[in-house]
Amino acid sequence: MRVPINPRAATPLLAAGVVAIAVSCAERGEPTSPPVAHVHVAATQSGAPVADLGPKLAALKSSTSRYHDFEAAQADGYTVKVTGCMEDAARGGMGYHYAKGELIDGQVIEARPEVLLYEPQGKGKPRLVGVEFIIPFTAWAGAEPPTLYGQAFARNETFQVWALHVWTWRDNRNGVFTDWNPAVSCDRDNA
Repeated sequence: MRVPINPRAATPLLAAGVVAIAVSCAERGEPTSPPVAHVHVAATQSGAPVADLGPKLAALKSSTSRYHDFEAAQADGYTVKVTGCMEDAARGGMGYHYAKGELIDGQVIEARPEVLLYEPQGKGKPRLVGVEFIIPFTAWAGAEPPTLYGQAFARNETFQVWALHVWTWRDNRNGVFTDWNPAVSCDRDNA
């Protein structure tokens, strides 16, 4: 799936940076076979109900709650600004994407998202609205997309990754795992 990007979204330089991280993982000899031990519920079909999803999402919220404080997220390594504020007039927004580079290793762990999503609130006060799990194309050799929480990751050609958004901190009327969130806006972006 190709993710359309508006002028406030990622620049080619930032996209190249994410690709460089993915290539770097491959060059370091990271495993190229599917990291089944870390991509939980891999046997579940995309969209199939997950019986214990509520507690799993509660655990994800708990593990990311300290990142409501943007400075805490930065201090914990979420310093790679992957995109500008992403918004699509028809589908909604995603906000800013901040990655923790060392986590982009091809292994997904439920309580450890690679990317945090922030919506601008004006005056430099971003609001945590969700997370994104990503696996570089180079780190996934499976014939089927990786899955987490019973959801298949989406193919993102722009960044050369498999991606799964989880709207943990902002309700999304289209679903907790939908890429775009109509409730997220870049209107208060003053960056």
